[in-house]
Amino acid sequence: MIERYFCKGIRVKWNCPKAYVGGAMDGSIINDPVQVRAPMLYDGIDPALGLTLPHVSTMGLNIGMPINFAWLNYVHGHTSRRLLSAGDVLTGPMSGCLIAEWTDRGMRWVGHVGTVVGSDAINKKVKQQIGIALPTQARGFYPDKEWGGADIPPLQSQIQSFDKFARFEIFALVTTTCDFYSILMFHLGGDKWCVGGCKKVAAKNALELRGTLLA
Repeated sequence: MIERYFCKGIRVKWNCPKAYVGGAMDGSIINDPVQVRAPMLYDGIDPALGLTLPHVSTMGLNIGMPINFAWLNYVHGHTSRRLLSAGDVLTGPMSGCLIAEWTDRGMRWVGHVGTVVGSDAINKKVKQQIGIALPTQARGFYPDKEWGGADIPPLQSQIQSFDKFARFEIFALVTTTCDFYSILMFHLGGDKWCVGGCKKVAAKNALELRGTLLA
């Protein structure tokens, strides 16, 4: 499980994949169409946010070490899914999409419900199809909801004292033990990122999820 690496102040090198826009955008549930992911490499401690970190050797990190995960692409107009057996699943950036976990025919899946900002007709199709399809044991969460207006500005102010153009993004992590995390990351430009924090999230059940998807 990789959540232990996402401590405030950890820097990584990573080219975050862009959203995938090549599908039919008909709301259907699809297997992730792109299985290749960019490597994420540990790149040291941030001078602004990493002041309280313990020695990283206690976390098992070494410069240049890869942080392994299964990347789940955000696909516009579809719920993209990956098997959880592929490893801890990371996905994003998040701006309002639901992340769900469910079991189908004995296989556990993680899905990224690919709604698109400003596309109400597409979003209705996406939400309806996954809302109807989710089995009763499904669970999920909205990662962007975990970081409020009081959380991000102080961290952004700190990190911008060294990297004035740093901007935040939020990512979702579902571990192989089915724990859910919302991760705040600051993009420092190019392939440079810094972790702003990692919050464990209490999952919503299938009934709650359907209430938001099918409203």
